[in-house]
Amino acid sequence: MPIRSILALSLSFIGFHPVDAEDALPQGEGRDIVEYVCSQCHDLLPVTQASKTSEQWRHLVTMMMNQGAPLEAYEVDTVVRYLAEHFGP
Repeated sequence: MPIRSILALSLSFIGFHPVDAEDALPQGEGRDIVEYVCSQCHDLLPVTQASKTSEQWRHLVTMMMNQGAPLEAYEVDTVVRYLAEHFGP
């Protein structure tokens, strides 16, 4: 079972409610990309609850791309910078 399915199923059992991008994601370069790409497969809660270094975000973004996330290679640096700045350790 893909990890996205496991996460979705797990969250459904705890009364999970989707996180609205307007409330969850601070303004900044890369916000719109993160909102669009990440919400294709899952809610934004896993993103906003994470606390990762730039290197950890890059690894996770790469993993998501390998699983089909619609992110272009030229967008990766922008997304990683945004995530590390707003959802870093």
